[in-house]
Amino acid sequence: MLALAGLGVAQTEGTSKIYHDGTCWVEETAGTLPAARLIKIHTDAGSVSVTGGPQSNITYTIRKRVSASSEESARRSFEGLRVIARNQGELADFRGEGSGNWHRGSVEFNITVPRGVELVTGRTDGGNLQFSHLGGRVEAESGGGTVNLDDINGNVNSKTGGGSINVGSVNADLEVHTGGGRVNIKSVGGRLVATTGGEAVNVESVKRDARIETGGGNISVQSVGGDLRASTGGGNIEVGSVSGRMEVETGGGSIRLTGGNGPIRAQTGSGTIHCIGSNSMRAETGAGGIIAEFATMNGKFSDSTLETGVGDILVYLPSDLKVSIHASIDVATSKDAIHSDLPGIRIVSESGDYGPREMSAEGNLNGGGPMLKLHTSTGKIQFMALKK
Repeated sequence: MLALAGLGVAQTEGTSKIYHDGTCWVEETAGTLPAARLIKIHTDAGSVSVTGGPQSNITYTIRKRVSASSEESARRSFEGLRVIARNQGELADFRGEGSGNWHRGSVEFNITVPRGVELVTGRTDGGNLQFSHLGGRVEAESGGGTVNLDDINGNVNSKTGGGSINVGSVNADLEVHTGGGRVNIKSVGGRLVATTGGEAVNVESVKRDARIETGGGNISVQSVGGDLRASTGGGNIEVGSVSGRMEVETGGGSIRLTGGNGPIRAQTGSGTIHCIGSNSMRAETGAGGIIAEFATMNGKFSDSTLETGVGDILVYLPSDLKVSIHASIDVATSKDAIHSDLPGIRIVSESGDYGPREMSAEGNLNGGGPMLKLHTSTGKIQFMALKK
């Protein structure tokens, strides 16, 4: 039994038992606390799981595990982690306080709370965290374990020193940080901020704005209802539908964008860029090709720039798009380095028939309009009609 008393502290009644489980001894404590607006769990070691349910009170099961030669030896080890479960006014407080010899064991906090609890905070110095079926806010922190989040209606803020973060659905704002683990997110009902020191980030759906950063992994995003900012130190970026502005950057990977409804800025140090359905784009790569398929988008087309240091540029334009074009190649290695299937583009070569040459092209399609500038130091430029 756990019994803690003090000013403003309700005594906690819990039943404990010790039993043998495989190669381990287990001390299991189970109990009940009155409902509380706030739930706080802080343990020096071990994992934490909090689940919301239709119940009106708080139930918990706490299991300590150690490898020991006998029950007596196990009991001595169990004393190295002091477990606390108590009510303090509107707070339900759970703690695991370890002494120096607790490195031999582990502990699990399994807590079930009323779904409508306003705030749950969980912290462990190294174990895993799991929170699900909660109506309020969640704050979760681990020194290095995995974090799992699902079916949460309130805002969520979570970080881990190095483990992965897996999210099912969060119906409000979500902010997650990991020092080096993978991030997988299915559904966010508000804004998203997701960062990792070096692994991949995969996101299915964000209702509002999203900001995603990784030190070197790939980024995959299917749908964003607001603006998107995504950057990686060297991985690939693949993005589906984005309702607002899009800014993506990678130190050396490729970029593929589809379904952008707003202005796009894409930059990579040495990869290819492929953009489908844009109405405004600024794309730059140090060494790679660029493929851009522009759309009229109800007359919203605006000034765009495509530039590569070494690589080809291929542009698809709608036949009814009003656009003014300026294209240039610093070192063209063939007479047809600039080619157009569209009428009204004039191509000029700045040197003779032999050796490298500078080439440029200009024209006003459908009377002209916003400017489309294309430049490659060494490569080809092609203009193609976009087939409807």
